[in-house]
Amino acid sequence: MHTRHKTRFNQATAFTAVILAGYCAPLFAEDTSTGTTLGYEFIGQVLNPSPSQSLQYGYLNSVPGLGAVFTQTSSAVSEATALLSFYNDTTTQQVINNGPLRVIDRIGTATIYFNASAGGDFSNPDTFRAGNAIQTCRLRHQVVIDTTTGYFTATFELKVTSVRSFQINGGGYVLGRPGEVYYWSVYGKLTQQGPPSAQIAGFASGSRVASISVD
Repeated sequence: MHTRHKTRFNQATAFTAVILAGYCAPLFAEDTSTGTTLGYEFIGQVLNPSPSQSLQYGYLNSVPGLGAVFTQTSSAVSEATALLSFYNDTTTQQVINNGPLRVIDRIGTATIYFNASAGGDFSNPDTFRAGNAIQTCRLRHQVVIDTTTGYFTATFELKVTSVRSFQINGGGYVLGRPGEVYYWSVYGKLTQQGPPSAQIAGFASGSRVASISVD
């Protein structure tokens, strides 16, 4: 009797593990082209030109599956040497205050650029949209600010609308695929005096880089 119960328990445990694995697969599925999951990391800043508009921009400092994310002449990645950058243009939909917390919902567009010459400059946000757009998205995000400290978190939902191939060190790649939905987790702090309005850092989950043949 004890053996039968143990067998049933093991079967149930295995079945539960399969269900959980299947649940996680859409967010962290392995890319068969590169054998890696794209969980790229990014560094950036925020500029709020008006109460209704917010711009987020910066560079990708790590992209699993790519051999390099910065110019070969540099020993470290920075905004000036990064090959991949991002630029988001968002519009505020609502603001809710709850004690010391302020919740802001926005919608807009997000674009990732490849620029073989690099050259981003945080004093000039437009430098982060130089080069070729390799991924465009529609986005929605929610920001939760602790107004007593100025620290905040944000969750972005991005739906890819288009992708374009790019080359690094002779290899061809595409970042994501049209129709794909993925997410950003962002951490930041408001500045005492701007610009910028804030500094941010974070990572993406649910999108992958795929290698392609180059003719």
